[in-house]
Amino acid sequence: MIDTCTWMGHWGSLAVPGEPDEVVDMAVGAGATHVVLSSLNGVWAHSPHPANDAVYDVAEADARVLPAPVIDPTVTTWEEELQRSVERAAPLVRWLPAYAGFEMNAADDWVRAIGQADRVLWVQTRLEDPRRQHPRAVVPDVNATEVVELACRHPEVAIVLGGAPWKAVLDLAPKILSLPRCYADTSQVDGMDSVMRLVDAGLASRLLYGSHAPLFMPLAALARVIIDLEAGPAHLILHDNASSLFRLD
Repeated sequence: MIDTCTWMGHWGSLAVPGEPDEVVDMAVGAGATHVVLSSLNGVWAHSPHPANDAVYDVAEADARVLPAPVIDPTVTTWEEELQRSVERAAPLVRWLPAYAGFEMNAADDWVRAIGQADRVLWVQTRLEDPRRQHPRAVVPDVNATEVVELACRHPEVAIVLGGAPWKAVLDLAPKILSLPRCYADTSQVDGMDSVMRLVDAGLASRLLYGSHAPLFMPLAALARVIIDLEAGPAHLILHDNASSLFRLD
């Protein structure tokens, strides 16, 4: 099993067990053999790039961890940080547009650079439900439709719609399926039968299991997949899709 969405570090509005070993143990305890890890520590910083150092250190020390640096294209060092992701064999980079203040309609050059670097671009639409955020620090969700429209403009680039609610993913299923390299993760796909509805819409080959640990509990994310699905689509979501996308075989 590959957990494609985990985070280490501190989160201001919620006390989480964010030490790297705690996060990895949570994911592995739920059954993950590979843990894709990013840092929360740079999300509210002027630059998220220094926080990536610790992620690379953890990945170097633990073969189960795949580094997923957070890169902000509005920061002048983004090209160097992207090159570092190549040198350190990070299979993907995460982009948090809601925290970077960068609009989808201005992102084409950035996406082309990701494609030229042969990285997967993970566009995180939500880190925390706006209803749970501090009223003085509300960060709205990124529009999921705009993410998929960006993928439509760059079908050659592998793009993951990260952290979108299940209804948004369901509504976008036809567009996602029309693209050769567009995926969505399950980290915030909550609600009864939510993953099953996405599978019924034909998305089994485009969904990636993500727990969003430690902000969410991995066992809850896992249960949404294994309780409602047959073995075939469950295995695609839990392992095969990510293994193929990140070239882990």
